[in-house]
Amino acid sequence: MKKKGGKKKGGGGGEADVPRDMTADDSGEYVPVLAMECRGVEPYAFHPLGNEFKVTSSGGAVFEEDVDLSEGDWGEYDEENDEAVGVNEFESKIISV
Repeated sequence: MKKKGGKKKGGGGGEADVPRDMTADDSGEYVPVLAMECRGVEPYAFHPLGNEFKVTSSGGAVFEEDVDLSEGDWGEYDEENDEAVGVNEFESKIISV
């Protein structure tokens, strides 16, 4: 897989943007956030270990430190915009392209 912003050819002959940012509109949907070229190795699970993710509130506040999704949930408060910010029930799946 390629680094963020890279393009990977899909099975249909077209190009798909992999990975891409998740947005609030993606709630409940799987979004490609990581792409890897494995060359014969087949990954079977992804375990977030902490600080791999950056979350931006709808008001534009950026949370880059201590975004730990290893338990599946993360929450914080955007004081400047007076709103709760969170990721709930984080799940991952691996798809071979």
